[in-house]
Parts: sequence; C-alpha cells; structure tokens
Amino acid sequence: MEYSEILKAGEHMKRARQKSFWQVLALSGAVGAILYITHVIMGGILWDGYSHVRQTISELTGNGAPDAEMLRIFTLGYGILAVLFSVAVYVLFRKYKIVGIARFGAILLLIMNTASLIGYTLFPLEQGGAVLTFGNFMHLAITAIVVIATVGALFAIGYGLWLTKDFRGIGLITLICAVIIVLAGVATPIVLNNELPYAGLVERITIFTLQLWMFVLSVYLYRLPRIMDMDVKRVGLMEVYKER
Repeated sequence: MEYSEILKAGEHMKRARQKSFWQVLALSGAVGAILYITHVIMGGILWDGYSHVRQTISELTGNGAPDAEMLRIFTLGYGILAVLFSVAVYVLFRKYKIVGIARFGAILLLIMNTASLIGYTLFPLEQGGAVLTFGNFMHLAITAIVVIATVGALFAIGYGLWLTKDFRGIGLITLICAVIIVLAGVATPIVLNNELPYAGLVERITIFTLQLWMFVLSVYLYRLPRIMDMDVKRVGLMEVYKER
C-alpha cells in the first residue's frame, strides 16, 4: 500500500475520533437530567416537612412554595437544555440514517419538551393543586400533552433504533424505559382515586425514568463514532476508510 494511502487512512481515522457539533450538543440531555434531579433533591432539602413520597415535584416550584423562584431557575435551564437535546437527537438520527419512525419520535420529543418548557413556565401549580383554578387546569392539560408525547416519543424512538443495525441495544433500553413509564402512568390514577399517599413516588418513577433515559441516550450519541459515516476497505493488513 502506498505511503499516501496510509496517511490518508490515518487522517480519516483521526477525523473519526472527533466529535461533531451535534454530538457535543447531545450532551445537553445529560446536563439537563442532572440539573433536573438536583432541583428535586435541593427542593426537598430546603422545604421543611416536604415528602418525596406523598408530594408531587410540581409542588416544589408551585406558587407560594418556599424557594420556588430559585428552583424555577433550575427548571428553566432544564427546559432549554431538553429542547436543545431534542433537536440534536433529530439531527443525529437523520445523519446516521436511523429508521424513520425514530425520527418521528424525535419530533414528538421536541414537541413534549417545548410544551413542558413554555407551559409549565406560564402555568405553575397553584395551591398544591388542591383547587381547580384556571392555572391548575392549564397545568393539568399541559401535563396530559407531555405524558402522551413522552410515551409516543419513547416507543417510536425505541422501535426505530431497534430496527436499525448497530442501534438495537440502545433501542431495547429505550423500549424498557417506555414500558416503565406506562406502568407508572397507569398506577397514578389508581393512587389518586384511592387517595393513597404515594402520588409523589409514582410520579418520580415516571420522571426519573425519563431523566435516566435522556442521560443514557445523550452520552451514547456523544460517544457515537463518526467511523459509522465511512465505508471500510481492507488493503492487506490495513483498513482504509473511505468517506461516503
């Protein structure tokens, strides 16, 4: 093999190790997940007597809650990062030619995170959700949209990744998370209708599962090698990478 071909192969391999802008942007999902969980933990510590088992996460940033203004900075930052993550997911799914249904799921993810960012900012929970005010009604309506879009997004993304070569592992993880979220969602009305003191617990199973999935997919996409963009041609004992 000629020396120039060896140099060219080395250059391609070096470029393969570099991260694209969209791969770096995908890390916004991991940062956002950490920020969200931090606000939940911090809110519980600052609110004397707050119960993570009985009380919902929305109560931490609801009108009249102690330290709500400070905690809303965390949720605002999370919302922005989640939207950026959704855009990065869609772009990378197109780049790596993930099956179309997964790209549709990425659009649902973007819709969900955008609705969450705008809706919860405009309509924070009032009076702990005990009274059906206009603000609480809108909060519940946004929650319904977010839940439906979340379930649809995870199943679509999981199935699309499962159908795509080299992405079946992350697809399976996504589908498992989707099933857990559905099961927790089914448990929520049962807990509320029977006035069981576990509303906060079932909500955390749902939301923390979503945050875990965001973190895992975020890191996965960041670590995704650009070598997948190249064809491999073997020459003797060497591998020459030729861009598509």
